[in-house]
Amino acid sequence: MHPTVTEHEENELNECSKSHPCFELHVISTNQREQVAMLKAAKEIWPYVQYIHIRERQLSQQECFNWAKLMVESGVPASRIVINGANLFSSGDFYRGAHWSQDMLQKAKVTVTQKNKHNPRLRLGISVHSLHEAKIAEEYGADYLFFGHVYPSASKPDITPRGLEALTEVCSGVKVPVIAIGGIQTNNIQAVISAGARGAAVISGVLQQKNPAHAAALLKQAMEAVK
Repeated sequence: MHPTVTEHEENELNECSKSHPCFELHVISTNQREQVAMLKAAKEIWPYVQYIHIRERQLSQQECFNWAKLMVESGVPASRIVINGANLFSSGDFYRGAHWSQDMLQKAKVTVTQKNKHNPRLRLGISVHSLHEAKIAEEYGADYLFFGHVYPSASKPDITPRGLEALTEVCSGVKVPVIAIGGIQTNNIQAVISAGARGAAVISGVLQQKNPAHAAALLKQAMEAVK
């Protein structure tokens, strides 16, 4: 028997998708096929985060689905799990969200329109790098956007950060929640939220720490302190 999400957990996540001061913390897998480490971390961190992303480009979609299944079987609510590149209308028994890159958005065959965007489907996030891309993603039907990288990031050492000014421009230019990504730490959470971001996404800031749960708890605490 698979774990089910409590009414409280569902209400918490539903509230975070509405227009009100609720900040989301997203944790993204390392893209290094570290299944054992990721499953262990997911089980420990999920009470502190809104979403855990399975973003493993070297894995097939079926392998990503299997990761999600294992997470749920270990106690992680399906409502916390997002799969990178998943089809919007795919079966979400073990996950509730899909996240797309710009390439995925361009290649998508299912167009989400005002007419069908409210049909039952996965929550959709799209990564953007400019206000122009953000507006296109919003028009397409994205429920939230990732924007970055905002600060210097270990995952993109050779690319200049876009910075707080660009983040502010995107946040003020769209109505959907914008999640800041790239170099986010406890000491700059306040700055990105003050710029208009509705949350933060991290990789190494949680998953490459000695105690991922403690790191996630500190980030959550820092976000809540901004309120």
